[in-house]
Amino acid sequence: MTVFEMTDENLRLLQLKCLDILLEIDKVCKQNNIDYSLVGGSAIGAVVHKGFIPWDDDIDIVMNRTNFERFKSLSKKELPSNLMLKDFDSDNNFNLLIAKVIDQTTTCVTKSQYGERIVSGVFVDISVFDIVPSNKLLALKQLFYSNLALLFINKRPPENKGKVVKYCSLIAQSILPEKYRYNVIKYSEKKIKAYSNSKKGNLSELVFFNTNRIHFPLDLLDNIIMVKFENYQFPVMKNYHDYLSLRYNRDYTILPDVEERVPHHNIVYLDLNEGFNSFNFKQLDNNI
Repeated sequence: MTVFEMTDENLRLLQLKCLDILLEIDKVCKQNNIDYSLVGGSAIGAVVHKGFIPWDDDIDIVMNRTNFERFKSLSKKELPSNLMLKDFDSDNNFNLLIAKVIDQTTTCVTKSQYGERIVSGVFVDISVFDIVPSNKLLALKQLFYSNLALLFINKRPPENKGKVVKYCSLIAQSILPEKYRYNVIKYSEKKIKAYSNSKKGNLSELVFFNTNRIHFPLDLLDNIIMVKFENYQFPVMKNYHDYLSLRYNRDYTILPDVEERVPHHNIVYLDLNEGFNSFNFKQLDNNI
């Protein structure tokens, strides 16, 4: 078998498979009055390109905590049998605080920046906006638990946060026995979402190191508009301009330099016709 190459044709097929997953998610959400929005690069794709950013290789959506918990509880019953929701609760080795809806009839192998090969199916990411309390002390405490959960679920310190943060993180990871990792993550998650019913505060994606300090208005997801995305209409937050400008800290309508227009997942193998549960690493060349 030759080394997989992400050609324009393969990328387009991957995008269309992601779109199929999104359509099923959208159907469940509409039937159960669950609000969500395209987010991140998918929101940019919708408002700038009317579809995928040409080099994007996934779809990202976001829900508030209440809608996420409802979707999660309904997913096993209402998603088609080829799709599964995967998160830390369903797989304790899952190294993210978000959830993925995965097509089990496909195989997608990615290689992380640390050289790890991750086997999954094609997926759509579901992120969560949690409420950050207006009290600064409580907000700081919540941020601490956000970082703590991310530290142990990622199993490595955050990038580009300085040597002090790196060394403190390594010490914390070395002190805590592996058997307590699950309890620490779940306790921290409880603290993260403690303010889900609050009427004051801000929203934040506390599930990522690089976003948990960025705050958005509490009503960001209250006003949703429908925007064209690949000849379909999908929900996007009405105030997408302020969200995207703050989220990316740049003019998101300007294309990046040519060398930066590449998929952000390092996909080393893709099969849209066979499920990942039967995948064997021996199928890959040794140099992948």
